[in-house]
Amino acid sequence: MTPELTLIVLAAIMIALGYGFIYPRFAGNDFKKVSMQDMFATAVTLFIAASLYYNSNIEFNWLGFKLNWFWFTLLTYLIIEIPVCLLYAKKHNMKFP
Repeated sequence: MTPELTLIVLAAIMIALGYGFIYPRFAGNDFKKVSMQDMFATAVTLFIAASLYYNSNIEFNWLGFKLNWFWFTLLTYLIIEIPVCLLYAKKHNMKFP
């Protein structure tokens, strides 16, 4: 598996676990609780990515741009997460402040 695909799968798994199992049980429709748990999930994802690629000098290709592991993971995570977050908010009638 390529390094890019590894980080994409990592982000997708973390988002699926968060929005599919953890947030509905522990946060419901409370925006602040979902946000805090999501920041923790993002940090865990970045920690796992760092454990795999820190000091590796691998360049990741993100839409034609060369990025390091941190920016590739963060941008990929956000791109995958935004539509999932909006679907979750709609399904759970979550109000944004």
